[in-house]
Amino acid sequence: MLKKTMTTVDFGGTERTEDYYFNLTRAEIMEMELTTEGGLVQMINRITAAQSQLELAKLFKQIICKSYGVLSPDGRKFIKNDAVLADFMSSCDTVLVLEELQPLVEQDLRALAQERKIDVSIVGKGPDLTIFGEYSTGAVARALAAVLGKELPSADGAAIDVSRLPGRPPNLCAGCSHRAMYYAVRKVFGDEAVYSSDIGCYTLGMVPPLRAADFLFCMGSSVSAGSGFAMVSDRPVVGFIGDSTFFHSGMTGLANAVFNKHDVLLVILDNGTTAMTGHQPNPGVCTSVLGEGCNHLDIESVVRGIGVTDVAKVKPFNMRGTLKTIEEMKARSGVRVIIAEEPCMLFARRTLKQNRPQVAEVATQGEEALKCLAELACPAFRRGGTAEAPVVSVDESQCSGCMVCLQVTPAIRARKRS
Repeated sequence: MLKKTMTTVDFGGTERTEDYYFNLTRAEIMEMELTTEGGLVQMINRITAAQSQLELAKLFKQIICKSYGVLSPDGRKFIKNDAVLADFMSSCDTVLVLEELQPLVEQDLRALAQERKIDVSIVGKGPDLTIFGEYSTGAVARALAAVLGKELPSADGAAIDVSRLPGRPPNLCAGCSHRAMYYAVRKVFGDEAVYSSDIGCYTLGMVPPLRAADFLFCMGSSVSAGSGFAMVSDRPVVGFIGDSTFFHSGMTGLANAVFNKHDVLLVILDNGTTAMTGHQPNPGVCTSVLGEGCNHLDIESVVRGIGVTDVAKVKPFNMRGTLKTIEEMKARSGVRVIIAEEPCMLFARRTLKQNRPQVAEVATQGEEALKCLAELACPAFRRGGTAEAPVVSVDESQCSGCMVCLQVTPAIRARKRS
């Protein structure tokens, strides 16, 4: 058993020094060993090899949650989990459960209260706390006010004139390779094509100025719905799908397109991870990141195995080569696939420890410099000055050094990162 004395500040602002106890029995350790694929040691080795802070944090959380308990006053019992929760609820008149989406914790607490015959009011889902969307500050405040029997203070005095707030639409990260690929595809196809998209960071391609998504239905819809459009339209169809979504829901649609001989160009945006939801692994992630416990599936081999013969790989940050490949694919028909390989900027920096030594800077002001805002919408760029004499600058802390902007306009040059 581990005893840890910690000083904390409670919700009332009072500083408290208390003893916390952590213990895992042999049975609990054996359970963790047997329920972990490959065992605990292999999992720890895999996390260490990948240097994944996210997975390491998850492991620590699992161990702490499983080992924490309360020592009885006589020191004879170590009470964990349900018993601690039951003891806590027994001391309350009302328990307010704040959890988004489905009421899983709420249902478990209700079941535990009924099982232990605890007389407590459990408040959860209702008019303000619904199963849809994210909880707003207002929704939580209204739920708290209802439980406490208080009225919410009027917000009239704190009203904000939203018309004065700057427009801040969602945007891809600075240095995201999806931006480079969207720019290149739009450069070749323009408004001539129908663009189908999918679920992932790249869904943001729908937002101007990229405008590389005309519709989106569900995971896998880029190729399946895109194929449908190809059947009823005389316009070229370009679909975009991420690597993890391709493994999740894209392969079946691609197989269907091959079987039915559809005329569609599918761009697989392979950034080496599941970026949108926290860099979880997928079958296409390289084994050096996953460790020895997983097998890497090569996307090109999978695509060719499905029956696609017209396949090309590009590096989106190489704009000249990417544009050439897209032009060649545009001139052909049938099912074609371009695999755009470039690691997610955040994943490359945090996990792969890849940092580019250069950053962009504005060499000359004017219309050419404004292209990086008007055509790329890279958030590393800043616009200042006046409407008549705008001044464009680069935020070095955001610039990843991808140098796509340098290939778009001669107004940009590279320099060493300071």
